[in-house]
Amino acid sequence: MLDETIFDLTISGPVICIACSDDGNKIVVGDRNGNLTLLEKNGQIIWEKNIDEGVHGLAIIGNGNKVICGGKDCKLRMFSSMGSIEWEQTIGKSIWSLAADPNGQFITIGTGDSIILFTEAGLQLWEYPTNRAMVGTGISRNGDVIVGCGDEYLYCLDSEGQLKWERQRSDSLWDVTVDKSGENIFVGGWDEKVHCLNINGNDVWDFKTEGYVRAVEPLENGGVIAGSHDGGIYRLSSAGDILTKINTDGEITSVSVSKLEDFTAVGLSNRICGFKIDSNARPIKQEINPVPIELQTPKEEKIEEEYEPMFGVGMFDEPIPDTTGILNREESVPEKRTYETYSSSSPSSTNYYNESAKENIGGEFRKFASEVVKGDVKNYLRLGNSAWIEKRLERAAEHYKRATEIDPEEPRAWHNLAICYYHLALKRNPENIKGAVQSAYAELEMAKKKGGNEYTAPNKTLEYFASQLGLETE
Repeated sequence: MLDETIFDLTISGPVICIACSDDGNKIVVGDRNGNLTLLEKNGQIIWEKNIDEGVHGLAIIGNGNKVICGGKDCKLRMFSSMGSIEWEQTIGKSIWSLAADPNGQFITIGTGDSIILFTEAGLQLWEYPTNRAMVGTGISRNGDVIVGCGDEYLYCLDSEGQLKWERQRSDSLWDVTVDKSGENIFVGGWDEKVHCLNINGNDVWDFKTEGYVRAVEPLENGGVIAGSHDGGIYRLSSAGDILTKINTDGEITSVSVSKLEDFTAVGLSNRICGFKIDSNARPIKQEINPVPIELQTPKEEKIEEEYEPMFGVGMFDEPIPDTTGILNREESVPEKRTYETYSSSSPSSTNYYNESAKENIGGEFRKFASEVVKGDVKNYLRLGNSAWIEKRLERAAEHYKRATEIDPEEPRAWHNLAICYYHLALKRNPENIKGAVQSAYAELEMAKKKGGNEYTAPNKTLEYFASQLGLETE
């Protein structure tokens, strides 16, 4: 395996999308500040333009003769290689994703509620309503197969805009693409896997990474290249074998690869990096060492008074629940232990602990199989932490919300609920950072109020939110 950094360039805004030409000699980048930048393979900037709003969709045709972009300003544009506008179409709604077919004849875009197909000249052919933001789109050669994803839903359309099939996946999706033949569909999302589906939407294989998969792009000779939140670039064969892995030091938001598969460009926060890769790489042997099973004597489970944090820091400093101990203050522990369901006044609390619900609940109940003191806020914090570990954000939010009801003075409950609301909002709409922050702000302010000066977790989370929005904190 060979991988070599060709360039590492910092730009003014967080990278959202990236595309490189067939020969890999030109790279185009769109960022959240609305900047469109065309680069040479060595990282030299050819031209840069600001188009007022965030750029969320990009494609580059052939060896860089045409650049197509769309974004929050509700316009689809085609630029020449010199940066002049060849045509512009007002869509009337934000563009969340974009892809061009390998022959450069058709362009598909994902909007806030639909998938639309255009010709290379900017003529709209059809629009298919999805009623959700299409954060990922892909198109095969000649536009025979068009795919789009949003929330947990995956759509496959034919060249006439007719629905071939629709699937609901197990978790929210970030990106989808299709190979030039239309035979293989690749999906990435919050379950940390790269999935390969056939033309009928059935699973063929999946590959596990260590972070959610933000971007996928098909390879010319079969297979896919993917960028994961774990900082890894994964190049996989058509059979799902790993051919190349490049470890970066940032959160990968986008990835693209040349037709020769000898060069890849990635977006890492506000950086653009180019890597040389070995186009003749053979599958990397994956060695799995068996873990011996230790026999344990049964013993009564005990919930410790002081529990250790489950994480040190978030992935690339993103906000995570605070799993440290309760603040040193007078605690109120109810005299009576109750085991009833939640109050019916809360819509999300109905039958919270009934037996049928337990059958579908994850490991937090396996871990806390012993009696739970329903009036002790610590138990709900622990349950929330355990659900968070399993990436079951909705369930974690329910536990943290119950913790705020039992003890409204406990700042960690408010802080952790805010974190869940933030990530749940991102799952619904990955690019709406402002909306995600707004969904968490009230609970975060409550955590600051309840925790006072001695509780610093909300301050760190607010700093992160400010950095994501390009603001300054006091």
